[in-house]
Amino acid sequence: MPKAIIFDLDGTLADTAADLAGAMNYALKKFGQPTHSVEACKQMIGDGLKMFAQRALGKDSRHLWDGVLSLMKARYRDKCFECSRLYDGISEVVSKLRQQGIRLAVLTNKDQDDARRIVEHFFGADTFEYVVGVVGESGVKPDIAGTMKIVESMKLAREDFLIIGDGAQDIRTGAAAGIRAVGVNWGFRGREELAEAGADMTIDRPVEILGLLA
Repeated sequence: MPKAIIFDLDGTLADTAADLAGAMNYALKKFGQPTHSVEACKQMIGDGLKMFAQRALGKDSRHLWDGVLSLMKARYRDKCFECSRLYDGISEVVSKLRQQGIRLAVLTNKDQDDARRIVEHFFGADTFEYVVGVVGESGVKPDIAGTMKIVESMKLAREDFLIIGDGAQDIRTGAAAGIRAVGVNWGFRGREELAEAGADMTIDRPVEILGLLA
């Protein structure tokens, strides 16, 4: 039975796609660039905001990458709660995990400050022991630095953990860290990507997380 769970944030705990897409499209418009649908943005999100901006612009617009990224970040800080919501059932599952003594952390490719704001907004300040996001350009999953920071801080063995996420980067992080990784099919990327990345298993509904405790 796992003693701790490390959750991804975007596409796993919360559906943040519309606000992320809105902020990116705002910046793209300001720079006179084509915008993208929310569904298209879901395929660009997951590897950090820098990569999101690069994918949204394309290689032919390298000269705009930094400017669009900076404006997108500023817009997102102001608008990150307009449409974002927890997936149905997540709040109840997280509460039950805590009641059962499971220790919880968030590991995300979202910028650290944004990650902490969103987690505290939806869950309060004390639900997750650690919220580890990206600082600068370091620690982007599947780099395991953030994972190992959580593992070492909790003073548990790797086999005591599960990693739960919606994208290939979450599954690859688990594999690289020697931690069982479970994919969620309700997120931004879907079952096929998770399977190709080598997920130990995938689940369709948040309540199934409780079944992983047996």
